[in-house]
Amino acid sequence: MTSLHALSPASNIQASRCVRRALPGQARYASVLATPRLPGRRTAPSSTQNDGPSPSARPVVLARSLFDNRGKDDFGDRILASIPFLLPLLDGLPYAKFIMIQYPFVARAFAPVAPLMYIYHAFPFAPFLVFLAIYAGIVNNQGLPRFVRYHAMQAVLLDVLLIIPQVILNDLWKAPTDPLGLQAYITAYNTLFLFTSVCAAYGIASSLVGVTARLPIVAEAADVQVRD
Repeated sequence: MTSLHALSPASNIQASRCVRRALPGQARYASVLATPRLPGRRTAPSSTQNDGPSPSARPVVLARSLFDNRGKDDFGDRILASIPFLLPLLDGLPYAKFIMIQYPFVARAFAPVAPLMYIYHAFPFAPFLVFLAIYAGIVNNQGLPRFVRYHAMQAVLLDVLLIIPQVILNDLWKAPTDPLGLQAYITAYNTLFLFTSVCAAYGIASSLVGVTARLPIVAEAADVQVRD
């Protein structure tokens, strides 16, 4: 009779209550351990398990990261890190003349940058002066965070890469007249514009959200040039 009484449901409930009084901080886990399991049945998973933000909340988290400064660089540093990428973008826009004719929506997308491009190319030495200002005022300024200097160095190197194709396409290789050569000429222009604009847009977006961008070709060289 004693063994049957020890295995009765009433005794199990009383034991569970005693465990709850003994360990109030672990009452939830003690009650689960004290509850008898019936053979052939599985315990349902807890509904309080948190697997992270739901898929619907992820866009909100990404949008908030633009203004969230916790554990990231200051918002002013983000703005300063994104500005140098305008240099390769403005120098790469002249290569968009063919793609803007083929796809007019590209011209409409870059219409807000047109006044800045006009001012940038209105003065003969303006691109060179802007280049020196970014390199001397941002890249070599040890008072700025490495996040800012590293992005500025990538923008400078990306702009330097445009010098070689600029010399080839504008001075050595004039616009050909044969169809095959003309198609290759247009393809080279479109490729340069797409590569430069995508890299600049990625650098600007990454800087604004506080993420370190690593652009192809120039990232490793920027690591060597920018030291802590």
